[in-house]
Amino acid sequence: MPPQQESHLPVPPTILDPSAAPVLTPVDKIGLPWMNNDTGSPGPGDSNTIGNGPGKTMGDGPTDGPGGESTGRKYSPGMTLPTCLYCPNPGYTDEARESKLQGMMTLLVLVGTDGRANDIRVAKGLGLGLDERARDAVRAWRFTPARDASRRPVATWITIEVVFRLF
Repeated sequence: MPPQQESHLPVPPTILDPSAAPVLTPVDKIGLPWMNNDTGSPGPGDSNTIGNGPGKTMGDGPTDGPGGESTGRKYSPGMTLPTCLYCPNPGYTDEARESKLQGMMTLLVLVGTDGRANDIRVAKGLGLGLDERARDAVRAWRFTPARDASRRPVATWITIEVVFRLF
């Protein structure tokens, strides 16, 4: 058995110098979209925001949204996204199975305040009937709706990726 030793880790000495500059310099103008006059940070849209869209938006749509997509709701701290409660996988079509088609498709889904998919749009499809199968399956899904900071249910857009894989 090896002898017990105290191990010492190298630690640089800490010396408090009251005349040293603070490590973090406070900033009172942080470059938010509504501070155009102070920071000069407007986007290419028609207002003083960072989005491309019309009006006071952060996305490209008519309402605020991250990543250039309009979510239909203005972002606010404390807002939660929908989560899926009942999410069965869509089935294959005979044509897609015979072609041995596999892949991933993307759907944009508006989840309503009732937790149902109210509007489903195919952003990136696969074809051979799989787009329709995915849309029908997601239409049957049940979600807990998104909630705002006051915990009220709100309708919001989400992105769903559906993977089709043959085993």
